[in-house]
Amino acid sequence: MIGIRLLPVALAASVCLVQVMPARAAEPFAGQTVYFSSSTDPGGGFDLYVRLMARHIGVHFAGKPTIVAQNRPGGGGLVLANYLYNVAPKDGTQVGMIPAYVLLEERFKNPQAKFDPDKFIWVGNMNREVDHCSVWHTSGIARPEDFFDREVILGASGVSGGSYMMPILMNEELGTKFRPLLGYESNAKRTLSMQQGEIMGQCGTYLSSIKASAMQDVNAGNLRIIWQMGLEKHPDFPNVPLAIEYAKTAEARQMLEMFFASATMGRAFAIPPGVPDERVTALRAAFDATIADPAFQAEAEKAKIEVRPATAKDMEPALQKLLGAPPAVVDKAAAILQAARNRGEKQEQELKAKSAEH
Repeated sequence: MIGIRLLPVALAASVCLVQVMPARAAEPFAGQTVYFSSSTDPGGGFDLYVRLMARHIGVHFAGKPTIVAQNRPGGGGLVLANYLYNVAPKDGTQVGMIPAYVLLEERFKNPQAKFDPDKFIWVGNMNREVDHCSVWHTSGIARPEDFFDREVILGASGVSGGSYMMPILMNEELGTKFRPLLGYESNAKRTLSMQQGEIMGQCGTYLSSIKASAMQDVNAGNLRIIWQMGLEKHPDFPNVPLAIEYAKTAEARQMLEMFFASATMGRAFAIPPGVPDERVTALRAAFDATIADPAFQAEAEKAKIEVRPATAKDMEPALQKLLGAPPAVVDKAAAILQAARNRGEKQEQELKAKSAEH
């Protein structure tokens, strides 16, 4: 009798197992915490995008995991890239927004880049960025051709920043006459210095930043956007030419495409190699659903955070431009940038010495 009474219970349990197991397989993150990391300190552009995603993506996972936004700054993104590749668990619970230009550090044989950039798995890109060069209206610069005819003094942040490196790269490959000066860490500081006549403009800043904070000056004619630095034009600036149109050789074009592709990869999330396929699929599905979520879109619009997304598949052409340049082009770019860094570090030392005097 005991066996007869237990049989229905055993059958019920087996039925429950049959019903529950597929649900668990479809909810790989159930009961877990998923960390979304920024490569910058709190308050920076990457941090703002990461936290916006973290506030909305949780409801789009079937398993409703806990979502935590965090910061892993350092090395211009190298700290986060190295962590994801070498330390983070291979289960999709660590997702990082890596600046795409950091991937080139391995190509440039930087010993601090301890990863294979080809092996990162990409979840999606929140915004396809476009860099630009802009000048203040009192600079006397009105068109791209002026960049080649006279020295253009630009404000730049640090020796590894795009606002310093990109003008030097364009000098070498296009023949422009940019002179980037260090010590101008933010867009706000550069704008104020333009107004005061200390510098003439800036290069290597995302147009999304201009849209968020400086369109009043653009519309008034005070800030002139001279050209765009990207693989394609930003849709809001269709009449501003692309810098790459001024490349006269295949090598120059390939080198600029390599760097401009990093902007196209702008706000992309990566996970380590080795994450199981079902978790990659779940992460990508949650990302895509969040991008389409009206609540997410409403917050982004209110905060003036530009969202021009790309799926993981849509990112592939930019990745190819970024990581697929011929070795000779990569080696020349590495030499140009190393020489630029050496000069920039000397300039930084002079700035520190001058600051100490005062």
